[in-house]
Amino acid sequence: MIHAEAELRELLGTLSPLAREHLRNVLIREHADRDAIASLLMRYQDENGQGWADIIDLLSMYPDARRRVVRALGELTAKTDP
Repeated sequence: MIHAEAELRELLGTLSPLAREHLRNVLIREHADRDAIASLLMRYQDENGQGWADIIDLLSMYPDARRRVVRALGELTAKTDP
């Protein structure tokens, strides 16, 4: 489990600070809001948007995983804030 947490933080660390902030803001919203955001991302049939929509949907189906990602994003933000 510790190894998986380290890999998660490493992966999330590859995102820009702004992308991490946006992802965290989406993931802390209510389920209906996350669904609406995922639908908007898919509307434009952009490959990147589809990928982000899939991530949001997947994490919405697994609340424990979503909470771990939100926590890791918060920790990364705290480390990079001056």
